[in-house]
Amino acid sequence: MFTSTDNSRDEFIQKARKERDRREYERIEAIEKKKKEDAASVIQRAWKKATASNKEERWVVWHSLMSTDMDILDFYQSIGLYCLFTRDRIDHDRLKMIMKHLTANKFMSTTVNKVPYFTLLIDKRYTKAQQYLQTVITQCIEVSILSDKINMGQELTFLLLYLNPKTYKTKYILNSAYVVDTPDRALQSIGQRLLKESFCRFNLREPLIECIQQLIRLEDRSSKGTNVHQQKINAMKLWLSTITRLALYPIENAELSADSLSMETASLFLWTNVLAAPCITSVINDMTADRLRTWTLGVITAFLLNNTVITTSTLETLSGNGCLFLFANLTDLWNSTKNTLKSEEETQLVELILLFIKFIQPSFSYKQTNVYSSYHAIFKWSKAKWGNSIDVAVFERVMKQIEYIWSRSFMDRILHDIIYFGKPDVNSQNRSNSKNFFSLKKTTSKTTNGGELALFSIQVERIFSLYAQLSNLFLSHRKVIYYRIAFTSSLMPKLWYLMNQFGPKGEMIIYMEAAQKSKTEKEPLIQILKIFCEACSIVFLTLDDADIFTHHKPFSPQDLIQISKFLNSFYFILIQQQTDSPTELPRAAEEFRSARRLLLQIYDLNLHHSFCSADHWLLISMDSKMKTFFSSLFNNNHIKQGSSVGSAVSNQSSASTASLFLSKLKTGDPIPLRILQLMPHTISFDMRLKIFRDWIALDKSTTRIMGNRLVKIRRNHILEDGYRSLCDISPSVWKGNIRVSFINELGADEAGIDQGGPFKDFITTLISEAFEPNFGLFSATKLNKFYPNMASHVHGSNHIQLFEFIGKVIGKSVYEGILLDVQFAEVLLAKLLGRNVFLGELKELDEEVWRNLTFVKRYEGDVEDLCLTFEANENVFGKIESHELKYKGRNTAVTNSNKVEYIYLMADYKLNQREKEQTKAFVRGFREVISENWIKIFSPPELQRVLSGEDKDFDITDLRKHTAYDNGYFDQHPIIRSFWQIIHEFTSEEKRAFLKFSTGCPKPPIGGFDYLQPPFTIRMVPIDSTESVGSISLMKSFFKMNANKAGRLPTSSTCFNLLKLPAYTKKSLLKDKLSYAIHSNTGFELS
Repeated sequence: MFTSTDNSRDEFIQKARKERDRREYERIEAIEKKKKEDAASVIQRAWKKATASNKEERWVVWHSLMSTDMDILDFYQSIGLYCLFTRDRIDHDRLKMIMKHLTANKFMSTTVNKVPYFTLLIDKRYTKAQQYLQTVITQCIEVSILSDKINMGQELTFLLLYLNPKTYKTKYILNSAYVVDTPDRALQSIGQRLLKESFCRFNLREPLIECIQQLIRLEDRSSKGTNVHQQKINAMKLWLSTITRLALYPIENAELSADSLSMETASLFLWTNVLAAPCITSVINDMTADRLRTWTLGVITAFLLNNTVITTSTLETLSGNGCLFLFANLTDLWNSTKNTLKSEEETQLVELILLFIKFIQPSFSYKQTNVYSSYHAIFKWSKAKWGNSIDVAVFERVMKQIEYIWSRSFMDRILHDIIYFGKPDVNSQNRSNSKNFFSLKKTTSKTTNGGELALFSIQVERIFSLYAQLSNLFLSHRKVIYYRIAFTSSLMPKLWYLMNQFGPKGEMIIYMEAAQKSKTEKEPLIQILKIFCEACSIVFLTLDDADIFTHHKPFSPQDLIQISKFLNSFYFILIQQQTDSPTELPRAAEEFRSARRLLLQIYDLNLHHSFCSADHWLLISMDSKMKTFFSSLFNNNHIKQGSSVGSAVSNQSSASTASLFLSKLKTGDPIPLRILQLMPHTISFDMRLKIFRDWIALDKSTTRIMGNRLVKIRRNHILEDGYRSLCDISPSVWKGNIRVSFINELGADEAGIDQGGPFKDFITTLISEAFEPNFGLFSATKLNKFYPNMASHVHGSNHIQLFEFIGKVIGKSVYEGILLDVQFAEVLLAKLLGRNVFLGELKELDEEVWRNLTFVKRYEGDVEDLCLTFEANENVFGKIESHELKYKGRNTAVTNSNKVEYIYLMADYKLNQREKEQTKAFVRGFREVISENWIKIFSPPELQRVLSGEDKDFDITDLRKHTAYDNGYFDQHPIIRSFWQIIHEFTSEEKRAFLKFSTGCPKPPIGGFDYLQPPFTIRMVPIDSTESVGSISLMKSFFKMNANKAGRLPTSSTCFNLLKLPAYTKKSLLKDKLSYAIHSNTGFELS
């Protein structure tokens, strides 16, 4: 028909092909049109049935469409109907069917065998496909977060697929003619939009918190042996891990398209919804935690730290508990071996924590007020907007996360460069190839660049500012925080060395100048000094003599001289600052109480081992040779700004300064009183003793108006009757006149007039009985020094009240100037003064325990070989009683890493906890009579001198000067001259025996016998007890005419400080009789 050269053949073929394609296209169009018409009919019928009275009938058509072999368009109709029918209420079962098909995501089509649902999203004809999918996703999220978290596998799988924008891609299309432009990009945008408009609109925090609480309850029950299905716990952890993984999608896809979230919004979404849920990082699986760690620490945290305005607004919205949980979770993420930033970016963590504390602190208080009215498991009281009612167990886990910040491992790493400041880091090769926390090279201070040192000092300040704020925020952990700082190896001496490098001149001058200008709070590096004082005072609690004086660790005596010299002047300046109220302590002095505490610890150490010069401590003295700068205090009202300590020290006579001090004190000037109360050691003891006696005299002048109180005491029941008669009287009555009438064994009143004598006898006898070791109220050391007996409960239920009564009696003896022949253990004296005691005082109390603790402290092997636990055993009446030194201490082994803590806790138990209630009662009773402010001006050894006199031989000349004579004796009487000659010849032991025989106390009163009340008196009595003293016997005694060698012995009335001395004729006889009397305890005579 056609020739080979006929071109019309090709044209015919092309024409036929186009005609065939057109017919095929029309056929497909007709089929699709028919389906659309059928779908429209189905929808119309379904809508009519949906409005019918039987609503279940409307699902008949839907179920007919939901066949297993339905194609993509059938499913499109089905999902459309489902969305229509569930506008008001989710149908869980049918939703599962929809999710099942979507999760499989393989549907039949007319062109391709299996196509995903994504093909509908890029086809222009099916504009509702995205809306339907968003509805199903939203309903699935609602079901997942609001329903039971146990059986959510299908829902979670569906969400993992359809909330991840990266899964939105397909190589299939239904019809190329209707495909949108750039389908791949369009699908990505749809995925981003669905994530943003569905999942990111939900508040995930509340359902996460609910699930975490349930999980922790189950785990706690399981740990206690309760039969709980592990499958349930695993299901809840899976749910938490999946929701956390979903919450990472926004940040992983941030700013990838116009429809995705911004980095700011995505970061805040993760912070506020997931990381603000308590303990979330500790309950999710490792894979999810790794992803969360990577994004949180590597991207989000750095991004938000650089956008402070956004971060501040977010933290304010989270309120106190949200910031607390966020802080804890970030810390937990940091605390992982998988954290690659751990050794490089610790500055970032420090800054983060400081930021969180700023927003956490205002929301909580340890005191209940109208504002802080909600109970809180950690901080006691809260005004936080949410989270206060979360389970206590959850808060306990939160604290375990946070405790990493003051863990040994973290502190060792963060403080490493401080410890090795100024010397080569011998451990640098052992550390990983990580960057040091500080950029400053380890060089000596002489070669260190000033700018580098300044930067280094600021970084050090940020670290210690962090721990200062943490200790103030978590008060229950304050001791642990400072304990960990204190016992960081070599840190304390290095800090002292480092602080001496600060500033242009070094030598702590920046701190002195800040104090002199009353601007300590503005000194940028002030927190370092505060932490040093706090931590160093803890270190001193565990030191013994060998540490300082043999090993020179952590400080040598020369170091302590320099430290105490600085602290003495520094704190002396602080307490001179002006205040609005005379009774207020200057704010800087209040904040630096730890500096005073450390200063007093060094001072107390110097009392036992004098390594400082005599004038090292004194700033005010009655010694005319002593230099002082107290006068400049009043001449300038305060130390001039810019002046150094040295320039403030004047060379004027200290005697005139002492007078100025006393005159200012009497006029009510608050500064001398502060010095007395806070730094008494800067004032000479003689001056303080005079002030103390003046205070008592002034107090007596106002309380004597209370009148007299008469008590009857049976001679053989002094302690019992004294307690019964005086235990309930008020402090003002104790300070008044208490008259005692003794009753003898026959029930008759003893003869005598109480002019103070019987009361003194009552006091001394009662104290002697109470402090008898066999009585069981007090125990005695090897040196016969007394402290409360832990087994005092043998005296019955009122044994604590008995200690309070004894305290009042001793207070009364001090108040009346009655010296007591009893020595107190230094631990008890320190308690009376409100001072801390520790390892050094333990040697006096229990030398065996002290020796054992010292052995453990210096043990160079593995301490675990000693098989010790945090437990103390006491032998009480043959029965061993155990006391745990800390929670679960019985099961906690003592190791090399915690042995210092063991020593600390054991010493604390022995000295502060074991007899805590007895000591508190004793101190309370004493202070009811003697104000704490009065005795705080003394050190423990000085207080012992006030209680029982000078521990030395008395001055015979002083005693003779203040002796009164009676019944014929006078100072130049021959017998009296012989008497004083004999006293001069006595040995030290005989002198003490004589004084005890005459006054009831072997020690002279401090300040001399001018303060002995009543005055020492020698009364002439006849040698013959049957002979009365008259003018004849007086004449005989004067001329030594009575030669009766068998006459009576000298006797005494100690209550009156009265010696009854017979008129012996010979000096030898007088010496023999007197020596025999003072050593044979001839007894008491009432006159």
